Amino acid sequence: MNYLIVSDIYGLTPALMRLSEVISANVAIIDPYSGNCQPIENEQNSYDNFMQQCGHDEYTAKVQKCFEDLTVPTICIAFSAGASAAWRAQLLTGNTHLKKLIGFYPSQIRHNLNLSAKVPCEFIFPASESHFNVDEIIKALSTKADVKCYKTNFLHGFMNEYSTNFNPQGLVEYSNYIKQSRF
Repeated sequence: MNYLIVSDIYGLTPALMRLSEVISANVAIIDPYSGNCQPIENEQNSYDNFMQQCGHDEYTAKVQKCFEDLTVPTICIAFSAGASAAWRAQLLTGNTHLKKLIGFYPSQIRHNLNLSAKVPCEFIFPASESHFNVDEIIKALSTKADVKCYKTNFLHGFMNEYSTNFNPQGLVEYSNYIKQSRF
């Protein structure tokens, strides 16, 4: 199985590289900073850095370019801002090698509920979000063809060791979920 991981606002980190190794030998990673590691700071500083260096629109364009360049059947695994960018980019690509999108805690997706799925999409939402009602977003997305939504007991960032909401059990559980995913 081939995977493309789309990072969150922290970009390429040792933890993300470890996750990629756990998932598969056939993994490529895209991040907002073109592979340049960023200092791991608090979430607000990291978000400000993301907005200054890349932003949501530019990240969507980067992800779309990666989707266009796929040459083998691939599942996209995306996190937070990366999951929201992948949601937008999947609709814009014409490359049939993109087979599936699995997005974790895509909080910015709430601003793009008018979009549709061009490939099968699965979204794993946290138990709650401070800026919106998770259940309302799940309800809106669940009406779309080829979109499945799941709500966990974990919080936003549970897969990321650098998040205050990191949960080792959630990381193991959803790493296994990813490894078992098929087109």
